[in-house]
Amino acid sequence: MSQLEPATLRRYQERGLYDVASAKKVFDDSFIAHVAYIDDGFPACQPMLALLREEWEDAEGEEPKNELVANGTGGGDDSGRRKTAYVYLHGHPTSRLMELVKKATKAAEAEAEAKAEAASAQTNGHATNGEATNGHVSSEPVKVCITATKIDGLVLSSAPNGHSFNYRSAMLHGTCEPVRGKEFKKQIMTEVTNKIVPNRCAEVNPMASIVTSMVYIMRVRIDKLSVKARTGVPGIQDRNPAVDGPNVEPPAWAGVVPLWEHLGEPVDAGLTPGASVSDNLRNFIAERNAKHAAHAKSVAK
Repeated sequence: MSQLEPATLRRYQERGLYDVASAKKVFDDSFIAHVAYIDDGFPACQPMLALLREEWEDAEGEEPKNELVANGTGGGDDSGRRKTAYVYLHGHPTSRLMELVKKATKAAEAEAEAKAEAASAQTNGHATNGEATNGHVSSEPVKVCITATKIDGLVLSSAPNGHSFNYRSAMLHGTCEPVRGKEFKKQIMTEVTNKIVPNRCAEVNPMASIVTSMVYIMRVRIDKLSVKARTGVPGIQDRNPAVDGPNVEPPAWAGVVPLWEHLGEPVDAGLTPGASVSDNLRNFIAERNAKHAAHAKSVAK
């Protein structure tokens, strides 16, 4: 199981988990995550579809082999290799977050090129006096905080300060970098589509070649993560009726209202005459609804 540096919880530490598998369960159950970053000194946050993926990479830290581990399709001899977790995000190349990543990447590449030229000049006995780096500004990579949250129930106490939610929340901090390579971009886009509905790409038209040039994909190397969850019934704190006022009559109900997303009956768009809803889609809707309902009810106790 992959372990990363934990973003240790300050309160209710017994609710915390710090492994990739636990975080992936929350991200897999969430259609949308929220991605926060700093833009020109100001915080920004936007909802995005986030794909959390584990990959094999060489222990020395070379590029990932792009083998999916989490779904069991990676394999082979993993001697000398390790699993590293990434989150993949995609969007239009002109969207603000993508622009920031492109700008930081371009500056970093220019800086690296300048340093290489300076090193080459020194090796050849030419003094540079810093000229090789003139015009190049050092740029820090874009850092993000990504959260995914599922609400599993309304926790209702007999007093206002006991109200809460049953929930699962995963938070991670990471560093952004661009994804290059047409085939790998197609692979990521396929997995993104199948995250919405499993096996969806197998029953739709092939991806248009222009799509890979219209979509900017970046990956986030996870630096820290934490998962926090609350389950069970509400807590009731002691109160002094003489000071705080008498208890209400009849007694206030306390308990949990289970809550889950419910996927409804598919509504035809009228764009593909003669097409029908696949068994794959119907099975996914039924299975997801049943899974989330069962979980919400189980953690209400």
